[in-house]
Amino acid sequence: MQIVNYLKTNYRQLAKSYSLIIIGSILLAIGTGFFLIPNKINAGGLSGLAIILKTTINFDEDITVLVLTWVFFFLSLVFLGFRFTLKSLVSSLIYPLALVLITRNHYLQTIIQQTFLDEVETSKTLIAGIFGGSFVGAGVALTFIGGGSTGGVDILVFIINKYTHLKQSILSFIVDGSIILAGIFVLGDMLSSLIGILAAFITAMMIEYIFVGRSRALTALIISKDHVAEINAYIQDQMERGSTLIPVAGGYKQQTYQMIMVTFDRKEYADLIYQVSQIDKKAFLTVIQTNEVLGEGFRAIRTRKRRF
Repeated sequence: MQIVNYLKTNYRQLAKSYSLIIIGSILLAIGTGFFLIPNKINAGGLSGLAIILKTTINFDEDITVLVLTWVFFFLSLVFLGFRFTLKSLVSSLIYPLALVLITRNHYLQTIIQQTFLDEVETSKTLIAGIFGGSFVGAGVALTFIGGGSTGGVDILVFIINKYTHLKQSILSFIVDGSIILAGIFVLGDMLSSLIGILAAFITAMMIEYIFVGRSRALTALIISKDHVAEINAYIQDQMERGSTLIPVAGGYKQQTYQMIMVTFDRKEYADLIYQVSQIDKKAFLTVIQTNEVLGEGFRAIRTRKRRF
């Protein structure tokens, strides 16, 4: 009964979130199945692993992605828990199935063959890398905005981060870089590997600009009349972020309130908005793009010598 009531009261938010996740997963499949895999462009991630396994043991790329997606999904359940893994469930269903449909659709494969693979030129491969990276980046960004996760090798990054506390950005670079490096030796095609690096860079840039613009961190200013304690408790206990309580006064009635200020990572954006709306639907919330954050939980503050 509680689930039914939850769905009734939150159907609009749920519909919007899952629509974005589904669209993002389909765009991810288009970028991978239409551009990267047919041209053997190794841009890291599951598609890069699939290309390597196709070359070494002749295992179909789409099946590789399907199998590895669910392997990482269950690893996430074991090491990261149900709550985290739930975010990648929809994408884990949609992305590999959409990739299989694209890869095994005769009409689409004919278009791909005529566009890229007949008398392949470097310029065609380069265009495929640019568009493939763009579609993949847009798909991942929309999935993030919907509050989901694309899973895949990112699960491996989160697991290593949990036990080593190394930065996720560094781990992601190491994992994808290792896949691309392995592809150089396995495929024996330096040009395609260089285009793969370019495609991975374009993917990262698309995620950055679509999801949070140029900023890597966000700062939220939250004003709630009666639920400051609950919102602050969520930030402290669930997000595990520090917060600052600032006394403020309304300009019209001069009523005093407490404003919560919290700086957080971009991946926590959708969860924060959702949880605040559940605690206090009348809360006033402003989210600001933050150029740089130094201190605990973010980049360390390093003392630099002044030069004159």
